[in-house]
Amino acid sequence: MNGAAPRDDRAGSVVARVAGGVALVGISVWVLRPFLVSLLWAGILAYVTWPLYRFVRHRTRRPRLAAGLITLATALVVGVPVAWILVALAGEASGLIEGARAWVEAGAPFPEWVMARPWLAEPLTRLRAESVVEPKAIAEYATRYASQVSSQLLNVAGSLASNVFKFGLTVTTLFFFYVDGERIAEQLGRLARIVFPQTREEILPYVGSVVRAVVFGLLGTALVQGTIAGIGFAFFDVPSPVALGALTSVASFLPMGPTLVWVGAVLWLLAGNHVGDAVGMALWGVFLVSTIDNVLRPLLISGGEARIPFLLVFFGVLGGLMSFGMLGLFLGPVVLAVSFALVAEFSRRSERVAPLP
Repeated sequence: MNGAAPRDDRAGSVVARVAGGVALVGISVWVLRPFLVSLLWAGILAYVTWPLYRFVRHRTRRPRLAAGLITLATALVVGVPVAWILVALAGEASGLIEGARAWVEAGAPFPEWVMARPWLAEPLTRLRAESVVEPKAIAEYATRYASQVSSQLLNVAGSLASNVFKFGLTVTTLFFFYVDGERIAEQLGRLARIVFPQTREEILPYVGSVVRAVVFGLLGTALVQGTIAGIGFAFFDVPSPVALGALTSVASFLPMGPTLVWVGAVLWLLAGNHVGDAVGMALWGVFLVSTIDNVLRPLLISGGEARIPFLLVFFGVLGGLMSFGMLGLFLGPVVLAVSFALVAEFSRRSERVAPLP
């Protein structure tokens, strides 16, 4: 005779159990709320570097030693460059904004190299006079919006420099994600089978491919593209190379976006009579910046690329940045892409279970 108590499946009991579970989850999230950003960053870093940790663990046969080594390496390789880039980006953005503000206060005049060429200055002056949109108003709006972005960058850079606790918490969490990562993944798999009983285990590889496509294929390619572009801008003496490199990363989500950035840099160099640098920047842009996308993205996405709508990624990046700051650059598109994958999988299975007449 089984000594276990009979299960109560009455509606009231089921509702009470569900309400109790939801309440516990809500309280848990509320308790962890101050640490959610650190937990999410640690989760992203653990996912990205997991193959490297698994390789080191196999070589050393000591999981905790491997976790400590990869955690230390990740903290140095990721933390130091990111902090430097944010500080440099904030400084360059502030300089660009001050220059734009001074230009607006001076009446938004054309540069001297434009005024020195009548064939160019006269049509541009006439176009400005006949234009419905006032360039000065556009510049004032762009300057005001850029000032807000610059202040946010300064806050982020300052927090990275002063708030050692959050960085240490992220690194500590990363270590335990390595040690307990497989158990956590197993528990998440069980939870997924409870929440999505119709999908069984087939949805998990698909969700993994979506996350891989966003983190490696889209964001990874954007970061590499921006880094290569920034190196080119610095080498060919283009002002604000870090800011333009960051702009290239963001523009990589748009068709021909990176090309517009480096072509603008080439035109600026030509306007300043830097013909040699302009030719070098053009070659750098054509053979490296604009072609790395087609070469690198298939290599970064293993196991086949999940087809993610472009608008989903675009609004995920912008919405993530506006909602969660730098973390949203990763979190926004991943959340939207996984949600899209789950909805698409659910609709396909619903059609197979109950086909339309």
